[in-house]
Amino acid sequence: MNTAHLQRRRLVLGCTAAAAAAATLGAPLHAFAQSAWPTKPIRLIVSFSTGSGNDTIARELAIAMTQSLGQSVVVENRGGGGGVIGTEAVAKAPPDGYTIGLGTSSQLVMNVGLYRSLPFDVEKDLHAIGLVSRTPLVLVGSADMPGTLKELIALAKAKPGQISYGSGGPGSISHIVGEAFAKAAGVQLLHVPYKGNGAALVDLSGGHVQLLFDGLISTTPLAKQGKLKMLAISGDKRSPMAPTLPTFAEQGLRDYEAYTWNDLMAPAGTPPEVLARLNTALNQALALPAVQARLAQGASDPLGPTTPAQAEAYGRAERARWVPFIRSLHIDNP
Repeated sequence: MNTAHLQRRRLVLGCTAAAAAAATLGAPLHAFAQSAWPTKPIRLIVSFSTGSGNDTIARELAIAMTQSLGQSVVVENRGGGGGVIGTEAVAKAPPDGYTIGLGTSSQLVMNVGLYRSLPFDVEKDLHAIGLVSRTPLVLVGSADMPGTLKELIALAKAKPGQISYGSGGPGSISHIVGEAFAKAAGVQLLHVPYKGNGAALVDLSGGHVQLLFDGLISTTPLAKQGKLKMLAISGDKRSPMAPTLPTFAEQGLRDYEAYTWNDLMAPAGTPPEVLARLNTALNQALALPAVQARLAQGASDPLGPTTPAQAEAYGRAERARWVPFIRSLHIDNP
């Protein structure tokens, strides 16, 4: 082997060794770059107004997740369209983890069944980070209604289509669970839609409608004043906030449930390692006493800790359960 050939061989071997060393060093540097996320504030979009129950939960989570992630998590309210506007903002955001959203059953289930078309596909354009909580709904009656679920059902059967129930509007959760209740109980009820559950609750306490599905936090004060009667609560056990209020199951409707739930969501395509960081921060937040206390104030039960895959499966199961029923109601929406 001549001298020139040896020099060329040494040069090739030297370059190969240098490349191998660079590759070896590059792997931890790449991993470090990934682990450095986040490097700027994160937007948490809430599709409902400031001060709403969902907004309150999101703000408590934002405080806790800011501490965990080392960057500010800033709540941004993007209300309108029954949650469609805010959901679209998340679905169409860059999939880098810097825009996430609080998803609710209204956005991820009810709207899928309610609208003929949406500007996004819930299953293709969004990815769950993790579940947050589930809130049971309460069936309340006006002051002149019977005091038990059994008596109410008997009255509704005796007067088909004459007992009215209010809702937050066509396709709202209080409308859907009201129709599901009528089907489960084998009765016919008269639906009276309002622009929000708040207006329906006012009319219920005034005796203008006779039934309503709402949350414990809003109905308990009026019940204590004698303006309405609490008839049943959803769930497999009674709520600590209303230990004397029996469940639907206790009163014979074993397969009936009325509830809302929420999660955190990100645009589809968000890197798995970023989803994992967000998931860890969410689960850590749900374990904090301050967050648990906030959920308890709204009679909500934590659904975490969960993985993104578990949260995705939960959403799919909820859509499989509710969307066909919603579509069977033929609610007129664009």
